[in-house]
Amino acid sequence: NNNNDNDNTVPTIITDAQNRIFLLATTTLMASFSVYLVSLILGVLHATCAFCFASAGCSIALATLTWAGGALPSSDEIAAGDATALVEWRKKGVALSASSVGAATAVALGLFLGADDPDNRDFSFPSSSSSSSSSSSGSTLLASAASSSHPKNNNVKNTPPPITTTSTPQALSLAADLSSLDSKMYGAFWCSHCYDQKQSLGSEAMRAIPYVECDRDGYRTQRDLCRAKDVPGYPTWEIGGELFPGERSVDELREIVDGVLAKRK
Repeated sequence: NNNNDNDNTVPTIITDAQNRIFLLATTTLMASFSVYLVSLILGVLHATCAFCFASAGCSIALATLTWAGGALPSSDEIAAGDATALVEWRKKGVALSASSVGAATAVALGLFLGADDPDNRDFSFPSSSSSSSSSSSGSTLLASAASSSHPKNNNVKNTPPPITTTSTPQALSLAADLSSLDSKMYGAFWCSHCYDQKQSLGSEAMRAIPYVECDRDGYRTQRDLCRAKDVPGYPTWEIGGELFPGERSVDELREIVDGVLAKRK
């Protein structure tokens, strides 16, 4: 009977080891890729994404629990079961985990290299005030082509939609100060958040602020300038020689401008 029990236990141990090693490799891949994505967000895009950070934290926590919880077959299990098979599965667990890190590294490297070209950054930044909400926090890095609800400029190919709003006195005052600081707005003709940014300021204010087209296919593109400035995404403001990524409200832009002006006094 004892021999029969041992014969039944060994396959169960092997199956359990296989499942745990699969879990180990999966959580290791998730954690590694999450670390690289967070590095991309902070180091290359210079953006924030609460949902992304929370997701990365969960992935890292799962991987830590899996490794610390003994997902790899232990020496006690090896002694109690089929030692040869369990040792082999232990080696496979380490190899699969290392492969997971390698795969995550390869994908992340591709993202880092792709981010060096502004034309490959097919994303736009939402309003910094709205990104704190759960509905939009995950959209910071998502592609955002010009919405079909936006008016089209059919006269010239690949131009941004025309601005249809009228500037408020606050926006006009802000535009004057932005102009005095040699400010620019970097964007792409297809970027819906760039259009929303312009709409928030109004047509009169935007006439005083240079708009720089970064897409290679855009009308009067200044792609080389965008690359030289290392523009992280669209829209991005250059104010006083410093880049401020993301769609900003008039109040937020006023706060930035006042801070730059205060430094120059």
